[in-house]
Amino acid sequence: MNAALLGLKRLAGALLGVLLLVLTLAAALWVWSGTDSSLPTLVRLAQPYLPTGQTLQTKDVQGALRSGAHIGWLRWTRGELAVEAEDITLAWAWLPLLEGQLKLSKLTVARLRVDDLRPSQEHAPPKPPSDLQLPFAVDVPFEVTSLTWTGSTTLQATDLAGNYIFDSYSHKLIKGRGRISSGIYALDGQLQAQAPMALDLQVNGVVETRLPSSQTPLSVTARARLHGALADPQAMLNLQASLIPDLGKGPSAKTVKTQAMQAHLSAQIQPWQTQALHSANAQWQALN
Repeated sequence: MNAALLGLKRLAGALLGVLLLVLTLAAALWVWSGTDSSLPTLVRLAQPYLPTGQTLQTKDVQGALRSGAHIGWLRWTRGELAVEAEDITLAWAWLPLLEGQLKLSKLTVARLRVDDLRPSQEHAPPKPPSDLQLPFAVDVPFEVTSLTWTGSTTLQATDLAGNYIFDSYSHKLIKGRGRISSGIYALDGQLQAQAPMALDLQVNGVVETRLPSSQTPLSVTARARLHGALADPQAMLNLQASLIPDLGKGPSAKTVKTQAMQAHLSAQIQPWQTQALHSANAQWQALN
């Protein structure tokens, strides 16, 4: 009996020692995660464990795991696809992580560049996605001062901002905005994460241009809506778009109307077919 009691005491002492060790390590980790060296250390340790074919380079990484960070320069590559960002600032809260949510209060990028030099055969034939689920919910307000995209298409945009949300059911972009060339655009949309993957995307913008026959400035309102379901290989998306000039008021408005840029387009698009444009109907005038 005494031997059994002695064994139980030793077991209890060992368990208590292990518990104290775990608590001590947890406390040390908590303290360390609040120091400015915690994030640079984690980034450095994670780089060798990236999936095969991927690389991550960083410079001037500062910040704490529990609060936020500043990264002076970051470059991620996978084959001939490269993403480079400069002057990145992030701020987040750690409590939502305990509930399975990544919640950022701030994400700003001064310059973002995407170089997509993959051969064209990697872009085709397109295949419908089957599942766009993420392992956690996401809430990220973002701002990007300058974006450059090069590859099969080239895009330059400035003053991008919005709020990206994944709520375990849908991907959403709320109050998106940006400037492309002479136009300022607002964008809202959502996409289901699982079949049928319903998509609804709306774009509104104002384009500053001039009449073809003169140097008179003209504001043109651009509107577009794309909606449908993406999961089916035979998916059909409906597109409606228009360009409508803001003619103002006055005796010359009627004359300007006959010269002004305007267009109306309706189309059906099959994104997973070789010939994506299924049908289209358009009316326009004074387009350059």
